[in-house]
Amino acid sequence: MIRILVFIALLVVPIVSAFAAEPAPLFQSQETLAITLTGPFRQIDRERNKAKEYEGSLSYQSAAGQEITLDASLEARGNYRLRQDVCRYSQLWVDLKRRQVPDTLFAGQNRLKLVVQCRPQTRYAAYVIKEYLAYRMFDQLTDVGFKVRLVNVTYSYLDNAGESRTHLGLLIENKDTVAERFNTSVVEENRVRVGTLEPGAATLVALFMMMIGNTDFSLASGPEGEECCHNAKLLVNDSAFLPIPYDFDGSGFVNASYAADPNPSFGIRNNRERLYRGYCIHNDFVAATLSVFQSAINDIFAVVSDSRLTPRDSLTATAYLEDFFQLINDPQEVQDKIIDNCRS
Repeated sequence: MIRILVFIALLVVPIVSAFAAEPAPLFQSQETLAITLTGPFRQIDRERNKAKEYEGSLSYQSAAGQEITLDASLEARGNYRLRQDVCRYSQLWVDLKRRQVPDTLFAGQNRLKLVVQCRPQTRYAAYVIKEYLAYRMFDQLTDVGFKVRLVNVTYSYLDNAGESRTHLGLLIENKDTVAERFNTSVVEENRVRVGTLEPGAATLVALFMMMIGNTDFSLASGPEGEECCHNAKLLVNDSAFLPIPYDFDGSGFVNASYAADPNPSFGIRNNRERLYRGYCIHNDFVAATLSVFQSAINDIFAVVSDSRLTPRDSLTATAYLEDFFQLINDPQEVQDKIIDNCRS
């Protein structure tokens, strides 16, 4: 049953259809998938041209041991992580041919976002894993979000024969696929009124962002010329706008060395310091939403115990989350740092 809830007069009412479609085959397993991407990666990393398509392919081994190769168009994407001084390797869109994907692991997929390991050092692989875990933690709170799959990617260079590299990556479900699963549509406007956001869902996202220490988001407006929102997308059903977050590498939980400093106007020193950025008009929904977090605590910590993290990274991630749950279990802290610290 869908777990994203509207809390009205202490009643729990599903906000989207309980008959949502299952995730596509690619996202039904959490095992790391080995894939090979072939493309002109030297050219892509040199040009970083978001308006240009580069022809290549994606291949993987089926459960029967057969190598499956699919045509793929590759595009550079992103903003901050697209900068050469931030990431050595370009973030990518992977566009597959619809006619080729039926009866493959990529059935139902067309345009996938790939989080590319930013640089070759080991700590950058840990950032990818922790960003993956952030998506998985959100999945413990609500079904309405982006599904993800951790991948071990071998990049084979078409523009330099024999060159390759293998790094961790993260495939993220397309926003349109999420909308289709829940019989909703993606909001295309650049800006919406805060009052049109579904309050339970908006409060859940704001508290989740506080949990992982992420202040770099907006649930009501997007970058100029783009659809809403900033590091979040809005789905719409018959009655309200439903926010779903993405892009967590700037969070204190991931703690990436390249992450931009928080906005000086927020009054926090670094990305590890938490700040609640939920709206005051949703304060009546905070208590019920916090109970969702408290009910999911064991599932959230089970996610963070992922064996793909080093013991040190796992210990650090666990301690960071424990601080949040200690905060929300203290009524005075909730009052001071959430209720009284909301956005008007």
